[in-house]
Amino acid sequence: MTKILTIVPARGGSKGVPGKNLRPLGGLPLIAHVIRAAKASRHDMRVICTTDCENIAEAAKAHGAEIPFIRPSEIAGDAVPAIAPVQHALEHFDALGWRADIVMALHATSPFLTTEIIDDALTQMLDDDKMDAVVGVRRIVHNHPFRAYGLGQGGVLEPLTEYTSEKFLQKQDRPDAFGFVGGLYVRRRHLIEGWDGGGFALGERTGTVVVPNERAVDIDSELDLLIAQVMMDHLTEKENT
Repeated sequence: MTKILTIVPARGGSKGVPGKNLRPLGGLPLIAHVIRAAKASRHDMRVICTTDCENIAEAAKAHGAEIPFIRPSEIAGDAVPAIAPVQHALEHFDALGWRADIVMALHATSPFLTTEIIDDALTQMLDDDKMDAVVGVRRIVHNHPFRAYGLGQGGVLEPLTEYTSEKFLQKQDRPDAFGFVGGLYVRRRHLIEGWDGGGFALGERTGTVVVPNERAVDIDSELDLLIAQVMMDHLTEKENT
């Protein structure tokens, strides 16, 4: 049987949004939303929270996550790559004799990810043994890379890439483009084991789950949190009608 380890990384420190992972959203602490979505999955998995904060650990446990350890301070700083705590958690369970085949990272900053989105990503991995990873992506509409510019000397506008062109003024003329949602990464264990400290460890063949824009909010600032609160009200009203 394929073993799935789902990891919710949540540091206690946050400069952009102080206390971010415990901030209330829809009557729950922020971290509760992805944990509850994962716990409702049809796939059998272990859901853990890796954190350096006792208060976050208590909140995560209250909503169904395991707290197998308190994260060491050396992998809890601002400059620590996001994969480092995932690698640490995998090694922890390996040492206990529980070896995960698939490792999923869910970030509390993406509270609108649904169980269906999570299940879609995992199903792709389980159904295709040649798939190295699956990530959540969103369609780029308003900031398409073909409409991106840089500032040259003196603040003069310059094309950012060779594809930047006014001929792509109309959005229907632009090819579809996608960017990472930032809150959903599913990887086979060899990618985590072999991670060398750089890159996203996605392998050679990466599948995608296209997340609707209303579900792709990534909270990294107070403005993002405000938008999330509005979106939560909107989605709650939509579900109740």
